[in-house]
Amino acid sequence: MFLGLWVCVVLELHFGSDVPTTMVLHALVVQHEGGGTSYTVDYDSDDGEETLKVQLFSLTGVLPENQKLVGLSDIRNGQRFLTLVEKEEEQQERTISQDPSTGISPALDLKRIAILDEELARALELEDAVHANSYPPQRAFAHTRSVREAFESELLPYFHRWAMYEDVARQNAARATLSLDELEEDALVALAREGKRDVSLAEKADAMLLQLLYWFKKSFKWVDQPDCDVCGSASVRTGMGSPTREELAFEANRVELFRCRNCKREIRFPRYNDPMKLLETRSGRCGEWANCFTLYCRALGFQTRLVLDFTDHLWTECFSSSLNRWVHLDPCEAVFDKPLLYEQGWEKKLTYVIAFGDDGIYDVTKRYTRDWNAVLLRRTKAPESVVHEVVTTLTAKARVSKSSKELELLRLRDAKELVELATTLPPGSKQIHLPGRQTGSEAWRLLRGEIGNSQDDGAAAAAEGSSSSSAGGYNNTLRVCVDEHVSKVYAALGSLLKSSEPARVTRLWRRVLEKLKSQPFKSRKELFGKGLWLKEECALPLLQALGLRRDVQETGQVLISLDGDPVVTALVMPVALQLLAYLSNELEKHISPNLNLKLLSQGRRRLSGGQTCASNEQLPLEIASAAFDGVHTTKWGEPKGAMGGWIEYRLVCDCSTSAEILVGYQITSAEDSPERDPWNWVVEGSNDGGQTWMCLDIRKGEMFEERLLKKTYEISQEKQNSYSVFRFRCLSVRDPVSQSRLQISCIDLFVK
Repeated sequence: MFLGLWVCVVLELHFGSDVPTTMVLHALVVQHEGGGTSYTVDYDSDDGEETLKVQLFSLTGVLPENQKLVGLSDIRNGQRFLTLVEKEEEQQERTISQDPSTGISPALDLKRIAILDEELARALELEDAVHANSYPPQRAFAHTRSVREAFESELLPYFHRWAMYEDVARQNAARATLSLDELEEDALVALAREGKRDVSLAEKADAMLLQLLYWFKKSFKWVDQPDCDVCGSASVRTGMGSPTREELAFEANRVELFRCRNCKREIRFPRYNDPMKLLETRSGRCGEWANCFTLYCRALGFQTRLVLDFTDHLWTECFSSSLNRWVHLDPCEAVFDKPLLYEQGWEKKLTYVIAFGDDGIYDVTKRYTRDWNAVLLRRTKAPESVVHEVVTTLTAKARVSKSSKELELLRLRDAKELVELATTLPPGSKQIHLPGRQTGSEAWRLLRGEIGNSQDDGAAAAAEGSSSSSAGGYNNTLRVCVDEHVSKVYAALGSLLKSSEPARVTRLWRRVLEKLKSQPFKSRKELFGKGLWLKEECALPLLQALGLRRDVQETGQVLISLDGDPVVTALVMPVALQLLAYLSNELEKHISPNLNLKLLSQGRRRLSGGQTCASNEQLPLEIASAAFDGVHTTKWGEPKGAMGGWIEYRLVCDCSTSAEILVGYQITSAEDSPERDPWNWVVEGSNDGGQTWMCLDIRKGEMFEERLLKKTYEISQEKQNSYSVFRFRCLSVRDPVSQSRLQISCIDLFVK
């Protein structure tokens, strides 16, 4: 007995710009009479019957050898109908039924999608073979219980672990290790630096999640080989050990053994799986990092998943309410929402990427690849139908206690995510530049093959950026500089220099701000003494820049408190503290104003409110605008800038400021890696948007002897002309042989 499928030719597309004129391309709608499902396939009538069968196989799951095409010759003669006939038992094998109690809608037909994914990969193999006039052996799976059990056994440890993340005691312990007030302050300040003041709760939540990621990166320690806890020396790996009872209590089923190179003491490195213990040790590799970070995300109330990559990596996903989708977070790399990092940056050959949550297990591999068909060919642990069956069964177990309302919400979310995962970009889509793995020693990363091609990518981006700059076209991101508050603080420092005792007053105001900085950002207020310096008019611009007010009490004491938006004060506070420290240090070193103080004492105005772009950026943090935010904790990083990189500052033209005369500038070295400091550079100006440049200043062999050292440079009088764009172009860094990067903490431009 046979069941029929009819195919209707709804459109004929004749030759296009890159298609031979003899080709006739038919867009065929395939209607399955039994299932009521429609498919579309493009068929080139010149390719022949075998190719058409492969195309129909990729859509219907009917193997080419089980297809009978009735009326194929009539298509070439203009007939618009084609019937595909298959055996009834083949059709019945693909008919499925699902239990609604699992919370997965039968209308989605997920199992069929999973099966067709596997069959599509086989179809591609066959399709290539058709063009090569040969057929490869078909990939076969043993559909046995042992295959299912083996695949399920790899998922069960992570499935059962999820209860730890929902444990109230563990969540409370996680929250006790961080300051929610500081996290909220950092999140709102980060948004303010982007020019976002009035934000929704969803945007604020996402910003807090991002700050949690950055905080975790700084507070957790990566371990390649543990240092000796007695003498502090490095160690060498000696093998594996048996876990003790205490180690097993925190699920350390594996223990790595090392020996101190100095005192020869044995060092144990238990690979703990209990996040409660990891809150104490705060160290490990990607497993420990993702494990502990996932607990923090749940402790702060985020919908969270732990993500297992079968090629040996783990990370986290959280649901973003503002984006209305799941986002990728890698705590080891401090990377947010860059799912292609592993395939394109690390050059991993992904197979299975499985996400675990409190409401089930999800095969999210498609989110992390642009070449799903190639991934399918590497998924050899089990047939796609078995993978789907295991995932569905475990998801049903996770949802058994969910209410009907919760199940309905989950069904809607599943449907949306299914559509999202189905809309993957083709392999030929434009590539984005993502770095290779950063954490771990270089030898370890090389051994794992995760260095990637980031250096080549960086070079290509830098070259592209340099050439586009000289041509006046910009493929680089143009970023807005939210830095008006920095210029206000500089102006306020110039006012402080007018005090009768500038060195003493600067030092005292620095102590005042440190006291206020330590308080909760929403309620900063402090009562100070009766000193006259607190009441001097020269300090008023500083208070206004900070969004603070001072009130002299009846006792003569001075109360300093917030005078407006607390986020403004939080944004300006670190800039003011850093510049007060700088000014105090300069005043104590020099009796008379030196070059570093000259720009301030002369009342030169710092440029602000412009836009910036660069030859390249070290994403996600070391972006171009970070060079102008006035904060030492940020910096601009150029991945391939050791032998050439540039950054521009563009005036936002209006009726009042279309061009400015640059009289001087300051460069602040970054907090680490002196070999990445700029060594030789040129400062240039342009009035035609970067088509042509005029040299304003050249420096060679400039040494930054300290970290976070601010140095001042003057523009000679004959070079002081009006320009609308300024460019700092580094020719080489301090040590271009040892590494390839350029980094600068701050750039400040001063005009008349």
